[in-house]
Parts: sequence; structure tokens; C-alpha cells
Amino acid sequence: MVDKWNSLNINVSDLTPSQLPYALAKAMKVKSTLVIDWELCGKLIEKEKISLVRSYSRWTAFYVGPRADSREAEQVGNTAIEAVVKCYIEKKIGS
Repeated sequence: MVDKWNSLNINVSDLTPSQLPYALAKAMKVKSTLVIDWELCGKLIEKEKISLVRSYSRWTAFYVGPRADSREAEQVGNTAIEAVVKCYIEKKIGS
């Protein structure tokens, strides 16, 4: 649950695109909301070692972590950017 920042206890997977900037700012521990674009997501992918794959009509972003046999964070989105941001939030705050 993302209850560390949200009293409504919304799962990361249930965040809407309009909620992502606020949730991402909380996960990154910054005070202002961020512009979510490919420049930012590219940095998140590289720094956090997030993998991104396309599956039919949706995107899946995941973080494997030090043990290669299990995914520690995995999120899907309608866009690649949405999936990456949700995966980052789950990695930092929890699902």
C-alpha cells in the first residue's frame, strides 16, 4: 500500500495518470511535483535498473534486484512512462 503518503490506502497499480506526479514526488522525497517525461523516465530506468517490455496493448516495467530469480517490483501501464513511474514508486514506497 502507498499508505505512507496517502490516507486513502491506494495501491500503486490503482494510481491514475493525474496522481502520478504527486506520488512520484513523494517517492523521490522532493517537495514539488515533477514533470513526467522521457528525460526523467530515462534517468529512472538507468539509475534504478528498471526493465521495460511491451506486452500486447500494455507496458510492463519491473525491477529484479540483487537476486535474479524474483521481481521485487512490477507494474503495468497503458504507456511505457506510466509503467516506469509506477514501478519506481512501488520500489521506493511499496505496492
